[in-house]
Amino acid sequence: MDNLDRKIEGILESIKELRDSQADTDTLLKESITASAELSNQIKDMKEMIGGVSNSNGMVAEEFFINTIEKGDRNIFGEHFTDCYSLVRRYNKEKKLRSEQDIILVNGEAVALVEVKYKAQKADIQKIINRLPNFRALHPEYKTHRIYLGLAAMAFDNGVERESEKAGIAIVKQVGNTFVINDENMTVF
Repeated sequence: MDNLDRKIEGILESIKELRDSQADTDTLLKESITASAELSNQIKDMKEMIGGVSNSNGMVAEEFFINTIEKGDRNIFGEHFTDCYSLVRRYNKEKKLRSEQDIILVNGEAVALVEVKYKAQKADIQKIINRLPNFRALHPEYKTHRIYLGLAAMAFDNGVERESEKAGIAIVKQVGNTFVINDENMTVF
């Protein structure tokens, strides 16, 4: 029985070591879960801060271009615009259509839709073009107007200006306290 007692004792010792090891593993797992939750909260806070900075930059760009247009002579894209609207949103629930324009310039015969970005990227070009059908559907008062598209930004990624020109979209960019427009290849939509 002495041999059997030693085996039982060994088994009981192994069980105790496994329990201790499991307890250590459980403690480490709980600590990891807590650390992960804290990290997740920190990442969420950082995303909110970055989003706030990004939104602030966008608001600065919009304010700059809107204020400069309102104070200027409104001769843009070869037209004289009498009215300037900012942050125009329309929604048709029945048709499930949305339209949001940063700046709309209007006269009796033409409309200019200007998308404003802090830093313009190539993807913005297609977004501008894709918004045009919804604008037409939600703003029937401009159905006979010539429509011009513009991309205004404080800065442009490489190639964005060239791609915008190819697409017929005018470029509006900050230069000091005013802006310059490149509308040589602008298309009437």
